[in-house]
Amino acid sequence: MRNTWLQEQLATISDEKYQFVISEAVKYIEQLEDDNESLQIALEGNIWSPKKWNEKAEK
Repeated sequence: MRNTWLQEQLATISDEKYQFVISEAVKYIEQLEDDNESLQIALEGNIWSPKKWNEKAEK
């Protein structure tokens, strides 16, 4: 998990009866972080693409 503050907060409430919920929440958050990173890379690649620069000049 990239959010260290959130990870620390979840660790403070780590109780045996909540362990499954916390574990699943961490997995979900990590998946969201991965999805966001992939989207950011895709958008940056699209914005900084030389092909896109040429499209603007051709109009």
